[in-house]
Amino acid sequence: MKRKLTVLVAMSAALTLAGCSQSTQGNTQSEQSKSSQVSKKSSNNSNTSSDSSSKSSDSDKLSAENMDYKTTASAIAVYASQKYGDTWEIAVNAAKQNHLSVAFRSKAETGITSDNSGYVYEVSGTGKSSNARYMLSGDGANKQITIFVKQRNVGTASLSDIVNYLNDKNDADLVNQLAKNAELNAKLEGDGATTKDTANVNSVIPAALQGTWYTADTGNGNIDTLTITGNKINDEAGFSMNVKKDNTNSSSDSLSGYMKQTTMNGINFYSFTNMGQEPGQGSTYLARHTENGQDVIVSANSKGTTNAVYWKTKDLAKQNSNKQFSDLQY
Repeated sequence: MKRKLTVLVAMSAALTLAGCSQSTQGNTQSEQSKSSQVSKKSSNNSNTSSDSSSKSSDSDKLSAENMDYKTTASAIAVYASQKYGDTWEIAVNAAKQNHLSVAFRSKAETGITSDNSGYVYEVSGTGKSSNARYMLSGDGANKQITIFVKQRNVGTASLSDIVNYLNDKNDADLVNQLAKNAELNAKLEGDGATTKDTANVNSVIPAALQGTWYTADTGNGNIDTLTITGNKINDEAGFSMNVKKDNTNSSSDSLSGYMKQTTMNGINFYSFTNMGQEPGQGSTYLARHTENGQDVIVSANSKGTTNAVYWKTKDLAKQNSNKQFSDLQY
């Protein structure tokens, strides 16, 4: 009898141990499964955070493709301030507290001797004349920028190279901040060049065109300003011309042009063409017109296709941004 009890006790103990072992294994597997799930969730969260960070980082980058004029000027200024310091650094530091101003100059006015043609762009952060200057050649991302300190050529880089440099330095925010309030074709204090206008010459441009006009037909939401006097056109987008009565046939005078009258699509336009050239492709065409009961200036190309409509106020320009009107050709 005692032997039977001993055997039963032994069997019971064995079954109990087996049950404990299975329970332990089950618990261990359950814990491993939970641990694996937590690890996967953590990994997924990490990947999501990484993807989000990557997308945020990409959205903060500058792009050289289709960069507008104000952002281009600001990018050049920030780049030059870091690469060359001197008067460029002074201009950018001042612009952070005020705003960036860019004046348009001729090479003769600045004393710069360069193979580049076109304007010398003078950059200031104080509203006063500056020795921080640059010139442009080419278009798009491959546009070449030659940077000067007064008359001294300190270096040349493409817009694409400048953008890559600034992105590596994480300077997109600074560039966009300066671009937001940048002023193109600015009149700088102490600027002798801007006083050498043609005010004393008989007016060439009709009074109907004269004044300050605004457009938001820029594709990027910015407001561009067009200023027309009796003898000069200044477009904030980068076009400027001293207007004379007749074509002198001198292509060396790159800052001057002449005006002719023409009719396109039943609208009376005035063409503004560089000296030594005939009206056509490359000319600017402007016409006084009326849209929505408001006086406007219509800008078109040589085929009469509308480039932009300029309004008397910035508010009107914003309200009519990128609108197409039935009596104009697009």
